[in-house]
Amino acid sequence: MFTTILDILQDKGRGIHAYAAVARTAMKMAALHPEQAAGFYVLATTAETFVDLHERMPVSSQELAQAFAAFTDDVTALQEAYEGGDPATILAALNRIAAARAKGEA
Repeated sequence: MFTTILDILQDKGRGIHAYAAVARTAMKMAALHPEQAAGFYVLATTAETFVDLHERMPVSSQELAQAFAAFTDDVTALQEAYEGGDPATILAALNRIAAARAKGEA
């Protein structure tokens, strides 16, 4: 479910345009899959924020690697939480990711 978003990011080269594509796709997936909408929405806004912050500035390979690692961790956490099906675990994963992004963590 969420790993398709990660596949898009990898296939498109993990750069600004890849994150923009991920944001668009994740937002569409949120609308198509209401039972996972919160997860897709969090991923979409994370990708959009990355684009907004780096759109017109050069991004170092280290920054790209850090962003990709953090995004991969988010996707993995959401995938595992939703596969487990426990609402408390899903909410905990969503809250952890949202709190980290609100703090500006990669």
